[in-house]
Amino acid sequence: MKCKATVIALGAREIKEQEYDSEKWLGGRGLATRILMDHCDPACDPLGVDNVVVMAASPLTGTIAPTAGRGHAVFKSPLTGAIGSCNSGGKWGKVMKSAGLDAMVIKGAADSPVYITVTDKGGALTGRVTIHDATDLWGKNVHETTAILQERHGKSASVLTIGQAGENLVRFASLMNDKNRAYGRGGPGAVFGSKNLKAIVVSGARKTEVAEPARLKKSVEQSLHTMRAVPTTKRVLRALGTAGLVHLINMMGILPRRNFQDCSHDESLLDRISGETIAEKILEKPGACFNCPIVCQRHTRVGEKTGEGPEYETVVLMGPLMDIYDLEAITLGNYAANELGMDTMSLGGALACAAELLDDEEIKPSDFKGFPVRFGDAEIYPRIVQMIAERDGIGDLIAEGAREMARRIGRPKSAMTVKGLEIPAYDPRGMPAQALGYMTSPTGACHLRGGYSVGLGFFGGIKEVPRFLIRQAALTAINQQNVGIIQDSLGVCRFTGYALGIEHWARIYSAVTGKETGAKDLERAADRIATLEKIFNIRAGFSRADDDLPPRFKTEPIIIEKKARLISENERNRMLDDYYTERGWDREGAPLNKAMEEIDMY
Repeated sequence: MKCKATVIALGAREIKEQEYDSEKWLGGRGLATRILMDHCDPACDPLGVDNVVVMAASPLTGTIAPTAGRGHAVFKSPLTGAIGSCNSGGKWGKVMKSAGLDAMVIKGAADSPVYITVTDKGGALTGRVTIHDATDLWGKNVHETTAILQERHGKSASVLTIGQAGENLVRFASLMNDKNRAYGRGGPGAVFGSKNLKAIVVSGARKTEVAEPARLKKSVEQSLHTMRAVPTTKRVLRALGTAGLVHLINMMGILPRRNFQDCSHDESLLDRISGETIAEKILEKPGACFNCPIVCQRHTRVGEKTGEGPEYETVVLMGPLMDIYDLEAITLGNYAANELGMDTMSLGGALACAAELLDDEEIKPSDFKGFPVRFGDAEIYPRIVQMIAERDGIGDLIAEGAREMARRIGRPKSAMTVKGLEIPAYDPRGMPAQALGYMTSPTGACHLRGGYSVGLGFFGGIKEVPRFLIRQAALTAINQQNVGIIQDSLGVCRFTGYALGIEHWARIYSAVTGKETGAKDLERAADRIATLEKIFNIRAGFSRADDDLPPRFKTEPIIIEKKARLISENERNRMLDDYYTERGWDREGAPLNKAMEEIDMY
């Protein structure tokens, strides 16, 4: 299947098209990674002129397939130095496709602030892409920029932009679309900032071509029927949002506190920040991304301030990870992060690292320049978020991320990161497959790129696996990673996985493309994409040594079901050996030629 990538060279202000065969890579994450390999040297400076951002849609984007409106971005991460790969909902992905784009490649850097517009009006695509001066937008936050650009280019346009965090090269700055949706992890906003690129505005009404409309309609009806039969996708996420996980993850014994020092909580304190309390106290209405029947968004209000969220990860990582259980404070911090364009997961992890360094007297209160970050101090929000975005005072150090901050202080073990990416809100000591997912995720510690094994270890239903079993960890992690790769490459939501299997998506993909595709074909594509991401990281200088957990998780146990749980160095090595073998990689994690031949890599 042929598709076109629009290549925009900001420095030269040149726009051209390149044709790709997307069949091996599906679309979204897979296609974007394939294009990145053509345009980006993995050894480049991630904040230098040679880094590249690729954004891609999929063949399903904009069709009636449920949740098929997501976009995917890949780049070299300024936070980790590894491949950056992240995903966003809202309507951006759909409108990008409606503007006539399959993929967009951003290269070089402008001499002064610019923004890009893409419309479906006119002739050749290169003539519909325009680079504009953005000097008047520089220094404005995400919401302000979005309002100005929609006033200029139409309310139906979708705006992707950075805030002050991206402008000031905060290493975990996000790209924000539709005001509050985020390409969050790994610092894509900082890459835009380094390129003097403030925003991309897309508009259009082109319809996605469908090879077999009647077949697609029937396949979608079957899928929607299944989604309506599963409680999670029918009503739980609509009622409670992702923060409905708070009590459930605590029941598993893996909801972290105080920078992962333990997982012990007062239940009454957790009640204050749960999904149930969000629904009761601050929720105005639920919302949905493009063509989504799940409706998990939280449109909330605290006093006179409104916004979206907080999501589960934000609640926990800006809350209990900081020993804070104040919902209003967490929510205001979350609002500030969205407006300034910042990943709340890395934000929480970096703040918790700073608080531990102060607690252990590795940093003096005076080092915080009048604004110490302490465990249990809810009054830091939202001011500390603004300080980080502006690199003001201690915010300048925290803006580098937990790993670099701890390294500069001389206490690297206080950074709860893998490959430099802060760990999500699930303690890996309570689920070896999730620990392995963090270690082998191409982007660093990520519960999405690393595979969401947590669900299978406790609430997986008929798919449930023994959560403490080491010998099953590799297969579980690989299966979950591959499912995620398929979802990301088809441009659909991860939450559909609670109801729909790969077979559902194979039928829908076949109807859209007209090419008969089975579940095994999609799984083979996932193996191919995982291998390509691994090759990028090897060329960027990563090795087996980087597929590791912080020392805390290997030496300091937590108690679950009356047993001390950790991931020992022997267990880490056994799981990695099993994982590399199953992937067809050698003992150091390099893909073997035989395995690449089997998955038709090239």
